[in-house]
Amino acid sequence: MLYQLTYKMKNNKYDILGIGNAITDILINIDENTLDSLKIQPGSMSLVDVSFIRNILNKNKIVKTSAGGSVANTISTLAKLGIECSFAGIRKNDEYGKLFSSSMQGDGNNLINNEKKEGLPSSICLVMVTPNGERTMCTYLGASGNLKNEDIDQEILDKHKIVYLEGYLFDLPEAKNIFFDIVTKSKKENFKVALSLSDGFCVDRHREEFKELINLNIDILFSNEQEIESLFEKDFTNSLKEAGNKVDTTIVTRGNKGAALFKNSKLITVDAIETEVLDTTGAGDNFAAGYLYAFLNNLSIDTCLKAGVLCATDVIKYYGARTDNNIKNLFKEHNIIG
Repeated sequence: MLYQLTYKMKNNKYDILGIGNAITDILINIDENTLDSLKIQPGSMSLVDVSFIRNILNKNKIVKTSAGGSVANTISTLAKLGIECSFAGIRKNDEYGKLFSSSMQGDGNNLINNEKKEGLPSSICLVMVTPNGERTMCTYLGASGNLKNEDIDQEILDKHKIVYLEGYLFDLPEAKNIFFDIVTKSKKENFKVALSLSDGFCVDRHREEFKELINLNIDILFSNEQEIESLFEKDFTNSLKEAGNKVDTTIVTRGNKGAALFKNSKLITVDAIETEVLDTTGAGDNFAAGYLYAFLNNLSIDTCLKAGVLCATDVIKYYGARTDNNIKNLFKEHNIIG
């Protein structure tokens, strides 16, 4: 039942385990009027039935189909950068499940694969991109919705420096239990926990439970401006301070205003890089990858933020949530690494 993607491990210790949805993204272009007629909030992620997605696809041309999933996107980029990672999520052995596997394996990964041959189809996400580059997502969770506590290999969990959790999974009651178990265990097993809030509307749906989880033991919190303000129901500055009282490190992406980090009562910011924006899908996921890469290599906070901005800037110039560019070369050009 577990779809587990594992990269080569040295010294019996992985760098990072990602737990999230194993999703295939289907990207289309759409105008604002059509999006409005669907009664979907622009920039949001909505859970829908698969028939809703099929109906839209019947009327629109597919631009790109590729492996997606918020944490899976981050793990994919980290793997390309040489970080030793694993990914846990659920999928079925069907068309979209095989596409997801093939894409992840294409990054040069060793795949440990327990496939579901029966049950719900693999997860798909319809990504609708408007002319301004904003993405609005409709997700059919399918097989991903069947993630259970017994699907997470406890032995592998214990062998990671960081466990990275996807906020979208909070829409699944069983997954929430997994998150609380992992955070509780992190206090005893000496691994760090990073959490992505994922989506402001997801935060709205589960605000108090997110707060409860953060109060337990979250080491690194990834968010965008809307999500952090939604979580604490305060303006940006006061939301950052509130997070700082609960989390060791809070990182917030701010679009064309760059990114901010709050740690030890200090605010550190980095500017955005001006570029043409084609599609913002995966911007936050790739920012997290750049930041975590630098963090795992013990680089400075400023450098971690710059690495995140570089990864995010690279992916928004193209369609889809993952880039085919050589990120290490990009880091060398900008003196992130030698």
